[in-house]
Amino acid sequence: MITAIAVLVAVSIIFSAPLDPASRLQDLLRTRTFRDDSRRGGRQTKDEPEHDKLWAIAAVENCAHLLKVGMTPQAVMATLSRQNAQLAPISRAISLGEEPGRAIATRGAALSPAAAEVFAGMSSVWTVSERSGAPAADMILRYAKAQRSALDADRERRIAMAGPRATVRVLSWLPLIGVGLGLLIGVQPGELISGLPGRLSIGGGLALYLVGRWWMRRMMARAER
Repeated sequence: MITAIAVLVAVSIIFSAPLDPASRLQDLLRTRTFRDDSRRGGRQTKDEPEHDKLWAIAAVENCAHLLKVGMTPQAVMATLSRQNAQLAPISRAISLGEEPGRAIATRGAALSPAAAEVFAGMSSVWTVSERSGAPAADMILRYAKAQRSALDADRERRIAMAGPRATVRVLSWLPLIGVGLGLLIGVQPGELISGLPGRLSIGGGLALYLVGRWWMRRMMARAER
């Protein structure tokens, strides 16, 4: 019995081990790696929306900087398409005389959803700047900074929620661990269920467990907003 109790205690310690530090370290390392890779050409895994969004934001930033040094939209997109082949359709459309904002909006829709969202916003900013006479480079650069700040804030929010999520996971296992400890000390589940007080206790416990799970998920959902 002592061995079984020790095993249950060890299992509870394993499930209650904080996953937060490792998650934070991995996110920080991935953030730096993705930023460096996105500046070298945006070759990220297509299965990761955050990767696609990072290289798209980097492409928008490069576009703004190239416009600032006096390059034409056609030359800018040609340069970016050489860095990332996914932008070749946009460059080709601009070289054929299509307006930059329209070309980015139509051809950028073929990209991954995360990247397409970034380029859709860029096309709107570019179109507004051309029609209003405002410097396109400055407006596009501000848009890129806003997108990167939003992405960083979303990542920091996920990292901050890693601890509470681990706590919820541990609390979900505690009732099962309690049942196991009860069996080890001689509690008979059949006798507990056979009586009305036992049934009421079990029913009340399950109801409170479900309400507690719903309440914790609701609090976490509100905290992530």
